[in-house]
Amino acid sequence: MKGNIELLRIVCVVLLVFTHTRHNFNDGIMYFMLYDLPKYGTLILSIISGYLYYSISRKNKNLFKKKIKSLAIPFLLANISVVIIVSAIFIIFDLNYLNRLSFDSGLVMEGIFSLNSPPINPPTYFIRDIFIIFVLVEILIKKKFKLIFLIIPFAFFGELILRYEILVLFIIGIIISKYLNNKNQKYIQLALLILLPLSYYFCEPIIKHLISIFIFISIINIKIKFFNVGGYTYLLHLYHSPVIVFIYPLLSKYISNIYMLVISQIILSIIVVYLLFLITRKFAVLKILSGQR
Repeated sequence: MKGNIELLRIVCVVLLVFTHTRHNFNDGIMYFMLYDLPKYGTLILSIISGYLYYSISRKNKNLFKKKIKSLAIPFLLANISVVIIVSAIFIIFDLNYLNRLSFDSGLVMEGIFSLNSPPINPPTYFIRDIFIIFVLVEILIKKKFKLIFLIIPFAFFGELILRYEILVLFIIGIIISKYLNNKNQKYIQLALLILLPLSYYFCEPIIKHLISIFIFISIINIKIKFFNVGGYTYLLHLYHSPVIVFIYPLLSKYISNIYMLVISQIILSIIVVYLLFLITRKFAVLKILSGQR
């Protein structure tokens, strides 16, 4: 795996940690850091997914089976485990950690399967959408029409894809992988730089998408030596939010400084998930949590 991809991954996922911290910032630099900046993490990860699909995995005959192991199973485990923990805490201690959901059928349909909205572990909606995209790839490109039955519940009883910008950027990642090279890179960058001010006046919502594409294109052909962080970043993506939810009440009791409260959430979630990562390295069977990464 290219070092620049690994570097982008860990930066993007850490940005996702920022956006799920509990805080009261409504403006200023901290609001930008915790609310606006993290949006680029998901957008760039979407481009990376399309780029890697075309450049590495599209010719893999067992690609769909691999995606079940690397996407569907970790997604389900990350949400089922949270449902079990939250339910146990509610039954034993009468503490309700649910905010969007309630203890009824929606806890399964939405909390685990995410038919219409992000699941109980919100950041994992990205994994859900990427898996659906790979199902569509198998149906439309590899003609595996039996898989239509897999997406029928989402298409007819919910939302096929929760955020279609993920699909668009996945396709852009494919296009970049197919056509980008060192010769045309500077022209594409120049075109994006021209489009940025135009989009500000005519279509402001796409600015962040253009910036994400520009960042990815600017970095992808740079030779960067960076170690493989795929297993850890994936676990951090999957489990940082539940960690923050559970540690925040304790932290808020002892930390009054609003800046330190945010920083401590970020640091502790990174550390706790790293400990989980070390456990999965020690007990190979637990690599199922990170899709065998």
